[in-house]
Amino acid sequence: MIRFVARCILFASIPVLAYAESPVQKPFFSKQILLGAHRGGADEWPENTLYGFQECAKAHPGILLETDARLTSDGAVVLLHDKTVDRTTNGTGEVATLTLEQVKALDAGHKFTADNGATFPQRSKGLTIATLKEVLNALPDAHMLVELKGEPALADATIKIIRDAKAEDRVLFASFVPPTMDRARQLAPAMAYCFDMKNGAALLMAVRGAKWADYTPQADVLSIDDGMIARYNLTPEEIKTIQTKGIRIQVHTINDPEQMKSFVAQGVDSILTDKPTALANVIAETKTLTK
Repeated sequence: MIRFVARCILFASIPVLAYAESPVQKPFFSKQILLGAHRGGADEWPENTLYGFQECAKAHPGILLETDARLTSDGAVVLLHDKTVDRTTNGTGEVATLTLEQVKALDAGHKFTADNGATFPQRSKGLTIATLKEVLNALPDAHMLVELKGEPALADATIKIIRDAKAEDRVLFASFVPPTMDRARQLAPAMAYCFDMKNGAALLMAVRGAKWADYTPQADVLSIDDGMIARYNLTPEEIKTIQTKGIRIQVHTINDPEQMKSFVAQGVDSILTDKPTALANVIAETKTLTK
């Protein structure tokens, strides 16, 4: 708790940008998307591949597709969680040191397995690390959460691609790099944003302070994992209080069905999972029970 307070004070001392438009008025939030696929449903399909996103969207129409954006050495925006290509492909090296051509030459299905390594069904099938442009163009109706994993130049490149695809109304941004989020907001203030570390800390201080009624949201979605909920002792009552400001609550990455049921029952707005089929079943069961 002491560490939490100290961190809040640290980030609260950094200026935050205010955006007056209510999240309920932004086109991205025209419908609630409770079902979210972390990295496109990483336990069911090869993560961050066009094939994986397409199969996930086909199996679960209307799902929120979560992904991670990075820049190659020649400035292309590719979708990959890790800093390196080692874990998910047959290659090695950091994305930032590779050209798009080099990245595309790798087998992105090489290490995918859904049976604890007994088989590798997607090897040598031509699957590659996806580019943001490919996914936006191939899935023109899909809503996406894009985590910006890089410095502010990544925001410039990503927003250009999104605008070229006319996809501003269906992309939600997240990042652990506050300057990158600030740059994105500067370029595209009307788009949807998750809280970053500095304005997230300010939010938690506000909800526990005496002037909550005067608090103006600095972003649209508080995206947190179950570990952060426990670490900061964020209660279901506080979650509901935060939601009264129009702020969406998203939890990640929830793969246990019992946890899924618990968060659905709490009324969170979105859940990210590596197992979207399991979460879809939990949501369907919950709807059946509440009829």
